[in-house]
Order: sequence, then structure tokens, then C-alpha cells
Amino acid sequence: MPVMWRVMRVSLLAIFAGAALGAAALLWFYPVLAAGICPRCFGLERADRGVYVEASMTQGARATLVQRVAAARTQVAQFYPERRAQIRVLACETQACNRRLGGRGAAAVTYSLGSVAVVRVAPRGLNETILAHELAHTETHARLGALGQIRRKMPAWFDEGLSVLISNDPRYLNPGIGVERCKALPGPDLPASPFEWAPRAGRDNGLYAQAACAVLIWAAHQGGTDAIKARLETGARFP
Repeated sequence: MPVMWRVMRVSLLAIFAGAALGAAALLWFYPVLAAGICPRCFGLERADRGVYVEASMTQGARATLVQRVAAARTQVAQFYPERRAQIRVLACETQACNRRLGGRGAAAVTYSLGSVAVVRVAPRGLNETILAHELAHTETHARLGALGQIRRKMPAWFDEGLSVLISNDPRYLNPGIGVERCKALPGPDLPASPFEWAPRAGRDNGLYAQAACAVLIWAAHQGGTDAIKARLETGARFP
């Protein structure tokens, strides 16, 4: 029995050590996640509940950002009335801050697993539409759940297209309703993986318009966008 206990103890220690090393590596490669845990460690200060900003940001700029986040939440609530995501928004007004958080070219990026999310916002992403796009991601992922994300029940193009629709982004949508809002017809090979989506969208922003149109076409065949929420509630796979 003592031998068994020693074996079990060593095995558990090995598992915990491996998990700790994995977590440390993740935080090293994605500093934004570490900043989500300890914003002050990265020079960020609390501006509002769940909103952290670069320490040098003026009080006026902070108030403006808080108002924009509130407006973005209101926009998202038109599609998802119930807020389920637990979010930390980390906002930078300088490129130095953005680089500290691991930012490169994107205006904003959401890192989430189920209902827990960190949103990194670069200086050029500090506007209501981009904030609404990212907050829409957090609510979609909260409904997909961690397992739904891991199993990729919603392809990246659908996730991105849906966020374009929820944020009502005029860069990628025409006025009107339904498929008449399409600015670009979807190509046959829209990226399904987020790891494929990011570099391709970085080279061609038109993918967002294509993805939004693809979601509109899908919804038109399913009876409307309410079908999206219904599928999320049942855990069904998309599209």
C-alpha cells in the first residue's frame, strides 16, 4: 500500500507539474491572458467594471471609452438580450501598450473559452463598432460553451460573419434587411479554423463581408437569424 501511495503521489505531482508548465507556456506566448489575470502587472488601470485601460489614458478618454463599451453592449443586447459572458476588456491607446499585450496588426482580438473572455483592443479599435464585434464574439462563445468551441461546432467564418451582423458594421454590410445586405458573395473556401481565418483576414478584409453574407444566406434558408440562437441553445453544429 505505501508503494502504491508513492506511485500515486508521484503521478499526481507529474500531472500538476505538467499542467503548471503548460499554463506558464500559454501565458508566455499570449501575454494578453496574463494581463487579463493581472492588469496592473502590464500597466493597466481599472476604468470601469471589467474595463482596464492604459495608465496614461486621460480621464476624459477613459470616460469616452466606458461610454463606447456601454453602447457596444447595448448593440449586442439587441441580438443577445441576456448577458452570459464574463469579460475583461484591455484597452490600449499606444502601440507600446498594444505590443506588451502581444498585439500585432488586428484592431481587436477576443480570447475566450466558454463564458470567460479577455478582449484586447488596439488604439485603432477604440470605437463602438469594433467593440460590439468583439463583445458579440464573447456572447456567442458563452453560448457555444468550452466544449462547443473545442469541438469547433461553429466554423470561424460563421463566428466572424455573425459578429459583423450583430455589430451592424457598415464596412461589410449594405443597408436593408436579409440577403440584400450582402456586399460580397461568399467564396467557396471561407476559413473554418480561427488559425486559418486570422492570417487570411489580415491580408483580405473582404472576407468579413463574405462571411456576413454567408450567414445571411444561411439564415434566409432557416427562417431568420432566430435560428442561430435556437441552435446555440440546443448545442447543434453550424452551419
